[in-house]
This record gives sequence, C-alpha cells and structure tokens, in this order.
Amino acid sequence: MAKRDTLLIVDDMEINRAILRGMFEDEYNILEAENGERALLFLRQYQQQITAVLLDLVMPIKDGYQVMEEMNRSDLISRIPVVVITSEERPESEVRSFDLGASDIIRKPFEIHVVRRRVNNVVELCRHKLQLEELVEEQSVRLRQANSVLIDAMSSVIESRSLESGQHIRRIRLFTKILLEDVARSYQEYDLHDREIAIIADAASMHDIGKIAIPDSILNKPGRLTPEEFEVMKTHTTKGCEILAGLERMQDKEYLGYAYNICRYHHERWDGRGYPDGLKGDNIPICAQVVAIADCYDALTTDRVYKKAIPPAQAFTMIINGECGAFSPRLLECFKNAQAAFAQLSREYADGRPAETSEDMMASPEREQFTTEINTLEQGQLKYFSLLRYLGSTVMEVDFNTGVYHVVYLSDDSFVSLRSGTQFEDSIRAFAQTAVHPEERDMVLELLGPYGREFFAEGRMKRTRRYRVLNRATGAYDWYEATMVRVDLNSPRQRKALIIWRRAEHTQADYAQMKFTQNQIYDCLLEGIYQCENDKWFTLRYFNQGLLNLVGYTEQELAERFHNRYIELVYEPDRDSMAAQVKEQLNSSKVYKGEYRLVRKDGALIWVLDHCLLAVDADGSECFYSILLDITKSKKYQEELRLSLDRHEIILNQSNDIIFEWDVATDSMMVSANWEKRFGYQPITENASRMLPVVSHIHPDDVMQISTLVQAACAGEGYIQAELRFAEANGRYRWCRVRATTQLDAKHHPVKVVGVITDIDNEKRATQKLMDRAERDTLTKLYNKEAGRKRVEWSIDHSEPTDSSAMLIIDVDDFKQINDRFGHMFGDAVLARMAERITGLFREGDVLSRIGGDEFLAFMPSIPSKEVAQVRAQKIIDSIRSLMREETKDVRLSYSIGIAYFPGDGEDFDTLFGHADQALYRAKAAGKNCWQVYSDSMPTWPDACEPLVARTRIDSEGYSGVNLDHLILGAFEKLYSAADFDDAVQSILATVGKAFNVSRVYIFETSGDELHCNNTYEWCNEGIRPEKEKLQNYPYVEGDSDYRDNFTEGGIFYCPDIKKLPEGQRDELKSQGILSMLQCAIIEDGKFRGFVGFDDCVLHRLWTQEQIDMLAFLSKLLYVFLMRRRALDRLREWEDK
Repeated sequence: MAKRDTLLIVDDMEINRAILRGMFEDEYNILEAENGERALLFLRQYQQQITAVLLDLVMPIKDGYQVMEEMNRSDLISRIPVVVITSEERPESEVRSFDLGASDIIRKPFEIHVVRRRVNNVVELCRHKLQLEELVEEQSVRLRQANSVLIDAMSSVIESRSLESGQHIRRIRLFTKILLEDVARSYQEYDLHDREIAIIADAASMHDIGKIAIPDSILNKPGRLTPEEFEVMKTHTTKGCEILAGLERMQDKEYLGYAYNICRYHHERWDGRGYPDGLKGDNIPICAQVVAIADCYDALTTDRVYKKAIPPAQAFTMIINGECGAFSPRLLECFKNAQAAFAQLSREYADGRPAETSEDMMASPEREQFTTEINTLEQGQLKYFSLLRYLGSTVMEVDFNTGVYHVVYLSDDSFVSLRSGTQFEDSIRAFAQTAVHPEERDMVLELLGPYGREFFAEGRMKRTRRYRVLNRATGAYDWYEATMVRVDLNSPRQRKALIIWRRAEHTQADYAQMKFTQNQIYDCLLEGIYQCENDKWFTLRYFNQGLLNLVGYTEQELAERFHNRYIELVYEPDRDSMAAQVKEQLNSSKVYKGEYRLVRKDGALIWVLDHCLLAVDADGSECFYSILLDITKSKKYQEELRLSLDRHEIILNQSNDIIFEWDVATDSMMVSANWEKRFGYQPITENASRMLPVVSHIHPDDVMQISTLVQAACAGEGYIQAELRFAEANGRYRWCRVRATTQLDAKHHPVKVVGVITDIDNEKRATQKLMDRAERDTLTKLYNKEAGRKRVEWSIDHSEPTDSSAMLIIDVDDFKQINDRFGHMFGDAVLARMAERITGLFREGDVLSRIGGDEFLAFMPSIPSKEVAQVRAQKIIDSIRSLMREETKDVRLSYSIGIAYFPGDGEDFDTLFGHADQALYRAKAAGKNCWQVYSDSMPTWPDACEPLVARTRIDSEGYSGVNLDHLILGAFEKLYSAADFDDAVQSILATVGKAFNVSRVYIFETSGDELHCNNTYEWCNEGIRPEKEKLQNYPYVEGDSDYRDNFTEGGIFYCPDIKKLPEGQRDELKSQGILSMLQCAIIEDGKFRGFVGFDDCVLHRLWTQEQIDMLAFLSKLLYVFLMRRRALDRLREWEDK
C-alpha cells in the first residue's frame, strides 16, 4: 500500500489554515487550498499521498459540499476521509455533511488537542480499513488457489483410472488458458475477459469427470474399441453431466455452468460430426471448443494405453489439417499462434515430472513468453485478403521456420498429395513425385532450397513460377501458376507464406508475345526523356515519344520549326530564369533540378519538373540527360490551395470567432490569434488532450464535458458541439460555443479536429436573465407558480421508489393588516424579507415558490424522515418573530403551515397540493401560528378547489385576464426548444395578439445599410388585412423626418391616436387602417436594429404602464433569440464558403 503522509487543509481564511498547519506540520506533509476547486486539483494529483482532508464548508468558487459531491463521484471519499471543520450550527448542515460521506465534524472555535486526537483517530481508522480490504483480497486469492488444488486432486483420482497422470489435468488447464487468451485478443465478439478465462480454465479440469462411470475393461483396453465399446465410451460426456447436475447446491453457479458445457460438448466438432448431440459451428459453446483442441493435442502428445505419444509438431499438423476432426477456423488460427507455448508446456509438465502447485503455475515467470504480440485477427485478415484474389485455387500456408504446413483449400484432386507427411518437406516431395511433370520436378523441389530462402532474404512479397500438374481426371498435364505470397507483419524473423496454385490463363507462347522493348517501357513509365548539348540553345540529340506527346509536336516539326533547340520550347518569360538556375546549380554539382513552363503546339502552357544530369561524351563534349515530369495539375492545385488559404486567412482576420485545429497524432493544438485578444493569455498548444481537462481556465463544471468532447473526437465522431465557460485573464468566465468536425484518414481513424469557438456570453447571460425573469416572482425572486409547479413535478417524476418528500404550503396570517396599516409598498418589503428568511432555512435542492399574494410553497425532495419537514416548519414559524420587529410592533406576524408527504399523501402535484392545503386550513382553524400534517381524518370543504384558485393568483401581476407567467414562460419555452424558429415566432405573435386582442403584431429588422427596414414577421387578427409584402426595404428617413425619432430613450413609441403624427407618417399608417399602436425598439450596442409593433385598427386603445412593460419585455425576449438565429445563419454561410 502506498505511503499516505500528506494532510490537505481546505479553508478560504488564511488564519484558519495557519492554525491547522501549526497543529499537524510535525506529523504530516501539508497541502493547502483556499477554495474547493483548488482542493479538487490537489486531490486528483496527489490522491495516493493524501491521508485526510480538513474541509471548511463555506468557501468561494466551490464550497465544501461541492467538494464532497465531487469526491463521491470519483470514489475518492471511500479512500480519503474528510473531517469537516465549520462554524455552521444548523442540524441540516450536519446531516448533509454526513450524508455526503464526512467522517467527522468539528465545530469552530475548537480546542487544539481535541482536534488533533479526532483527526488522528479518523486517519487511523481509514488506514486500518484499507489494510483490511487488502487482506481480504489476498485471502480471496489464496482461497481460489486452494480450490484449484482440490479440484486438480479430485480430477487426478478420476484420471488415474484411465492410467493417466495428474499432469494431464494441469496441462489441459494451461492449454485452455493460453488458447483462450489468444481468442480474447483476436476475437472480441466472444466477450472473454480475464475473470471468465480463469473460471473456464479451472472448469476444464472437469472435462472427463464422466469417465468414472466407464468400466475399466473399456477405459483401459490397449487395442482399438469395437463399435459397441465406443458407444459406451461416448456416454462419459452425459454421465459427467449427471454428476455435475448433482452438485447444484454449490454456490458457484457460473463455474458449474462452464464445467457442464465443457464436460458435455468437448467431443463435438465444427462440422457436426462429434458427439453426443452433433452440434455444429458456433452452436458449440466456445469454452468446449477450446478444451476440445487442448484435449486432442494432449492425447496425441502423451502415451496412452492404446497408443504411443507422437512429436508435438506432428500433432500440431494433424490438428491443423483436420485429421482429428474439424475445428473452428478462428480457433485454428489462434492455435497456430500458440504452437510454441503448447510445445513448451508439454515438455515442462510431461508425465513423470514432479507436479507444481496451482500457485506455482499461476506465478510462473516463464509463462510470460507465451503472450505473443502478433494479433491473430490481423494475421488472418492479411492471409485471407491475399486469398480473395485467388478464389477457387489450391492454397497452402507454410511456416518456413518450423516446417509446419496447413492445406487451407484444395481446388481438386490433382493436389491431394500435398496432404502427405507431417512436415512441409514431406508434402512437397510427395507432390513433386506424384503430380508434377518430370521436366519441372526439380523446379518444384527448389522450394525446399534456394528458391524459398531467397524469397525471404531478398524481402520479396510475391513470386510466381509456372509448371505442369497431372490432371487425375483426364490423365493430361495442365499448366499451373504457383504463386508464393508473403504473410508480412513487419516481423523480420517471421517466415510465413501462402502458396497458391491456379490454372494458367495464358499459354507459353502468350507470355513470349508479352515482352516489351526497353524503349516501350520508357515511353509507358516516363513522360519525357531527352538528351541535349550544353550550349545556349540546349540542342536536342535524342528524345523519346513521351516528349513529343508532352508538347504536341512531331519529330519533323521539332527539326523544321525549332531546329531541335529545346530552349525555344520553353515559355519565353521563363527562359532566362531557367538558364540562370542551370548555371547556378552546376557550379556546385552536376545535377540540375528546376520547374518551368513549356508551350504546347496548341498554345497551352504546361508546367514541367526537369531533372538533369551533366555528363561528358567520348568526344569530350558535355551533354545533359534529362527526365521531364508534367506537374501542371499539381501546380494548379497548389495555386488553388494558396488562394483557399488566403481566403481563410482573410476570414480569420475579419471574424471575431476563434479557429482551432487539433492534430490528434501529435496532440498539438493550433489556435488563431483571436484567443489571446479575447482572453488575454496564450492558449494550450502542446499535450492538448491531457492538459485541457486539468487546466484552471476551464470552468470546473465543464471539465467533464471537455473530456467527453476529446473522447468523442478520438473515437472518430464526425461532428461535436458544446457550450463551455473559459476564464479571462481577470478570472471572469465567458460562455462560448465550441463546434468542431473530425477529419478521418483512409482507415477511418481521426487525424485532425477543426473547429470554431464563438463568444455567446452576452446571449447566454441575456437568456439566463430572461429565463429568471420568466420563472421568478419579481418581488421575492422565488419561483413563480408555474415554474415552481414544473420543478416539483419533475422531482416527483424522477424520484426513486424509496424516496420520501414533503410539500409545505406557508401562509402569512392576517397579512391584510400590514397592507391596510402601512401600505402596499411596505407590505411588499415585508414579503421580500420573509422570502429571504425562508430561503435561508432550506437546502439548495429544495423548490421554493410564491403561489399567492402572501402564500408560499416549499417542496423538500429526498428527506431522510418526516420529522425533518416538521422541524423545518417550526423553524419557519420561529423565524418570523424577529422579522421587522420594530416596524411592525403593533402587528403580530405569524405563519400557518400545512404539510403533506409524497408518496403517502399523494403521488402527483395536484393531489399533494390539495392535501397540503387541507392541512393549512386545519392549522388556520387551530388558531394559526402553527403547522399541521395532513391526515385522512381531516374534514374536506365543499368545492375544495375554490379556495386554492382564489389564493394562488398574485394580484400585483394579473390584469385583463392575461396570465403573465404563462404567457412569458410559454414564449420562452417555444423559442428555446423550437425545431422551426420561424414557426415558433409566428406562434408567439399569434398568442400575444389574441391575448391582448390587438389587430396586428409584427417585427421589423434593420437592413445592412442601417437606413432601411424590412417587415420579417406579421400576424393579423380576423378581418385585418396583412401589410407585410408592402413593407419591404422601407426607409427610416423621408425628407426631414426620421421615423426612429418617435421612440423614447426607453425604446417605446406609444401612439394612442395616429392623427397626432406628422403628415407623411400619419398618411402611411392611415393607409394600413391603423388607429393606434405601440412599438418597442430593438437596440444593440446603441444601434437601432428594428422594432416589435402592436396595431389596433378597431379603436383608440389606451395602453396601461403594466401592459407596456409586459410587451417591451416580450420584445426583448424575441430580439435575443432573433439575433441568435441571425448569428447562426451567418456562421452557416461562412462554413459553406
């Protein structure tokens, strides 16, 4: 166990940390953190060294509760004890701390010796706990090993009846384990893990337990069994299952299940020719398939009463080539991989050698060499991808190192002799003598000599020879192509190959005609070759057809028009620079390499790459030998790439967004300069995937999201998006939207992640404010009725079956006296203070809402007992006694509270609310200033819903039959979750228009020139003519009149009668049938971006201030989402470019 000698002290007060440091610095190393976020960083980094955490509860950034919640999520709380040191005296704080896993709570101020002793006790208890856990794990391992020894002993007794040693059981278990490990690595679909492999290997010991029921005369018969005796022998599989079925009282059902399957099915074969049930293919359990190969191999390589042992290599070949029955092709591939391990185990655990204990076997260091790095699945894919090109051919797999071969497929009987002998040499010699034409036999036998050695020594991948093979059906010799293809896994020591025989498609005469001349090869492979003199014209001596094809001239035209002067083929503006480069490069070497343009016969320019070597002829004159490559397309692509990069550079410089590119292979990040402009410091560029989740400039609540994004990108997910908070240099967090696309290579592996970071801080904060305003009561800042109900319903829907919750309805007794004596403003102040006081008595996760003028609702989810709610109710009642005592000394303030419990008193909101309301009325009837818990014996009032409806309406917020909470919240939810934004806006305009019974509701947006506007959305009441199509590109300024001057500084244009407007504006509005109107401006950064308007074409409407405020708020709500929509549209346009 790692040494834990470090104490982490977490407190935002330096003096408190200093006191605790002085108490413990002699006994422990000390780490200090001034807030919860830094404490969590220390915990993640030093979790193996920290022995305990001394934690304050009230801290900035992250408090103590949040630290413990995070420690619970990461399971650190079970290994690192937490001692809470706090001045908080509320019982609920203590309960919450213990619920979160605190080991002890020490209250401030504290006595030094007591703290030291209690902390040391906690540390010692945790240390003993961890030691006990390690001890239990060690004892469990020893118990499993003891069980294995006992099973081996029992199985050995059974095997001794068939004159087999106890080593047989050990070999079977080890063979099974090694083969299963290779299967697990190569074929994940079998879902084999270390635990399952260990259990199956142990269960393999029981494979022949049924032999105890076979008579000795059959079991130990030295000769071949008769058919009748073999039928009796086959019953050992089912007899063994009967024995295992009698052990059903054993606790380890999983072990028995594997043992049963192995015992019954280990003699089944892949082709269905096994026993007892004739299962076929993967209907045979994988555990039984593996044990079948292990048992077969062990039977071949050891002495039995009926046979002598054969060498491991011969046994391997027999199993691979199907002489012991058919096995799964997948398992045979894994068996090939494990050949060396099987052979070594056969030697180490041979009969007659002293047996090792199970513990010795499991800890044997030599076993590590059996774990091969070769991936069997990858090897199989390489081999069979090669086979696809030779479908229908005879195929043999050969290991030239060991001589082991495997005839994978026989196309016909002509190649049946390939299955002769136990080694590759035996097979080839038999094939050459019996099937190959006498004239080519020596050629075939060269496979065993230099031909095979040279193939690997020279690093070849493929080599083909042709010879004749006897067709057994016709008696004639047919020509075949014998192709050797290397199975290459980049291992220099591996010498494995596939040999494929297929009927030749061409005759010998065809091959003779397929030979090419040297010039034909040059013309096919090279675009242009020429030889010229080293003179000022580069006079041509020789050129190939490729050069003529390149420039479009004939040989005669070059001589007549250009006098064979190569320089005249070069584009004139490039001639001087080309000649200068030749001269410059020849000063340092005899090689010239350059790019220039040639003029084709049709006038087109082509770019060429010229690679020249200067040589001296026999007559002493210098000449160039040159090769030309046409690079016109690559030049074109380079230019397009340059222009594209220039465009992107322009966009990057003009955009406020931050562009980033993450190279997955190097884990490096390229971030545009806008990052430093926006946040004031350099971004992370190296080790990005490791650093991003731990750096301090990402908000702690978003760290997990960053890790998820990195994992998604590494998994190759095409598109990822998230909204995160990044810290500025001054410590303030800004909301940003991260959108990225993953680029994949040809193998669909992620190569790069390219994305954009958009600043959405203003939008996000504005949205949050709007959400708060839509959901919060304006006076008390508690949730309003609608929002409170939704949160309670969500909590009920997501509760666990064992959860218990409480609903409290709190009513201020005789509050009308306050309003009557001191006025409504004073009453509002009292309500605000009450709400503040009540909020302080509840947990962070509790739901508090104002449901009436002087009535509140509290919902406490997941409470440990009903008494918690009753204690809370009494504290609420006690809290009012000191509230504004001086200001209300002539009036006695008190609360009446009704309590109902979920689920006992109701499983839905309405039922629970009704019962809590009944309990409230019972409290009123009992004299007020008290609380009552609902019971079924309480009397119900007639028409029970009437009192509830009357009290749940907040008078200060209601008018004209319009439910403000419902209207605002509905509009916000439509906009926030809309799949079709335009439909959502149109729906909101209709809802508002109908609610206020106006004639027309519309939105105008300022155009790009800021001088005109466009009517983008419009709703018209029944019988009102639409005007949207006429009001496009409408000017703000006409003559000396600017329409925007009609709006006040607050952005309101209120016109109860259009006759009072200037003549031009009056006439325009009159033509639309408008009598009165209200318009609310959309202002952004001091600029006029448009307006939302409400027309009345029926009467001269007088708008109240409340209505104006309401509509102005809705206008701002629409504006925020409208601007967000426009920004997304612009971003999509940029991405499309």
